[in-house]
Amino acid sequence: MGSQFGVCMVNYTNVILIIFVLLIGHVAASEFNQAYQLGAGDSVNITVYQESDLAFSGQISQQGKVDFPLLGSIQLSGFTQQQAKSHIEALLKDGYLVSPSVSIRVSSYRPFFIYGEVRNPGSYTYQPDITLEQVIALSGGLKDRASRTQWQIQRGQQKATFLAQADTIILPGDVIKIEKSFF
Repeated sequence: MGSQFGVCMVNYTNVILIIFVLLIGHVAASEFNQAYQLGAGDSVNITVYQESDLAFSGQISQQGKVDFPLLGSIQLSGFTQQQAKSHIEALLKDGYLVSPSVSIRVSSYRPFFIYGEVRNPGSYTYQPDITLEQVIALSGGLKDRASRTQWQIQRGQQKATFLAQADTIILPGDVIKIEKSFF
């Protein structure tokens, strides 16, 4: 009987560990969605509760806008999902609806780009939690003359550039440059 209790205890512990890992993953995904700024190339689905005629499914244009029913061309680039939701609700309250309830979902994220000393430079479909090391593998690996430390990422609308490491998480729209080694 003692060994059965021990097996049950191990399974119970594993269940708790799995639940904990899932909760941590959900919190990380939630934080990403709260901080993520929409941009050109993202595909979004926008709906207004009980207003089926007021729906949009499509890609944000290179100018950062979508053509929303009733409102016309509206800017979404640079907004988080919550900010975009509030922005559209405010526009709809201004003479159209009394109390609109908008929902925004990103159906696909804009790609990221890698160039320089990799075998297959180009754009790649964003995958959540992908690291720079995985992106390099995805692009065919480093060329023989590639630097092992000079990896730059250009990120965000301000195009901030920083040196990255193998475990740096890549975000949608990132532009990655792998420099050539001098030795």
